[in-house]
Amino acid sequence: MNKLNKAIRKANSKYNKENFESFKRDIFKHTLIWEGGAKLHKLKGDSGGWTIYGIAFNYNKEYFKDLADFKDTVYDEAAAIAFCKYYLPAHVNLVQPLAQIMYFDMAYNLGTRRTIKMMQKLIGVVPDGIIGRKTKEKMYLVSLEKLTEVRKRRYYRLAENNARLKRFLKGWLNRTNDIEQRSYKHKNNVK
Repeated sequence: MNKLNKAIRKANSKYNKENFESFKRDIFKHTLIWEGGAKLHKLKGDSGGWTIYGIAFNYNKEYFKDLADFKDTVYDEAAAIAFCKYYLPAHVNLVQPLAQIMYFDMAYNLGTRRTIKMMQKLIGVVPDGIIGRKTKEKMYLVSLEKLTEVRKRRYYRLAENNARLKRFLKGWLNRTNDIEQRSYKHKNNVK
């Protein structure tokens, strides 16, 4: 069984099925707006290469037989990869519901380990990128406001320290602001 089939089975397992359905319905769709959705694309200078549903081929080759197999990716396959590679390792379900869309989007965009470290600094535990007992016990403290603030600070710092990245700052901030607004709208629609 290849890694993609394992991710699909894990996401749809009895243990994860309800959480996976909620993830697809309530979280992943918001990130996809910024990741190009179902459109297969390749941006010049992007080391990820071909991308669909935010899944970059160069960083996820282990899930596919070849590039042709990758290009045939459907929504549920991409969602299973995102759920197993980002949502579950980041323990998105443990942060406040209002913060879950932002926290997942950060993991998907900035990387899971980096996002975990940023979150750990916010809650006052050792920022080692590993979610152990102490981190789990305090993840309920993660708020949308604090995540938004720390994410923006990271982007400003990146642009300040690397002149090549300054051209991306506006887009990064637009994405952050949009995800924040989507989080509030989603909360109001769920009531």
